[in-house]
Amino acid sequence: MAWWDYGYQITGIAKRTSIADGNTWNHEHIATLGRTLTSTEKKAHNAIRHMADYVLVWAGGGGDDLAKSPHLARIGNSVFPDHCGDDDPNCNKFGFYGDHTPTPMMAKSLLYKLCQHKVTPGVKVNEHYFKEVHTTKHGLMRVFQVMNVSQESKDWVANPANRECDAPGSWYCVGKYPPALEKLIAKRKNFAQLEDFNKVSSKSAYSRMVEKQQGRISSDEM
Repeated sequence: MAWWDYGYQITGIAKRTSIADGNTWNHEHIATLGRTLTSTEKKAHNAIRHMADYVLVWAGGGGDDLAKSPHLARIGNSVFPDHCGDDDPNCNKFGFYGDHTPTPMMAKSLLYKLCQHKVTPGVKVNEHYFKEVHTTKHGLMRVFQVMNVSQESKDWVANPANRECDAPGSWYCVGKYPPALEKLIAKRKNFAQLEDFNKVSSKSAYSRMVEKQQGRISSDEM
């Protein structure tokens, strides 16, 4: 998972606050990050400019972010059903063909372009949206600056009046998305946990697919 600057959860790399810390307790938040990273550059930038100053990705092959990215797309689709669509709950359209070339959705995604920027012929990040500021010697870690960051959203997040903490002065504050992201957040369909058998009708296609694979629901409930 990429690390993003000035956000919600913990102090991460280089004493910068990160909104992707590896914590899996908030599925909807992870799905928002997954959807953003696996969206097109412009669509991703529309959200990221309200959340982050930098994006860090792990590249170079093996178990890098591209290897994990199909799962990020599936997680995104589990909460944003329009990402891959109800007709493709497993997000098969996001991945690689047998010859290792990317599918169209993968090739257009922000994550693919960040990892393959100037590595794969013809792949280059649009510098109106993201600018490369650091790549390690062997290209395993890459950092890109987010261009045209929303100062209004940044100020809103930094304002103590907008924080929700469990007690006055507490270190634990769950964090809130800036108002500019309200339309995006409104599209989310909260993920129905697999053990909740009382919400079959409200579950997403992704949830129903997983439960069917585990033999928890019958095909007529699909």
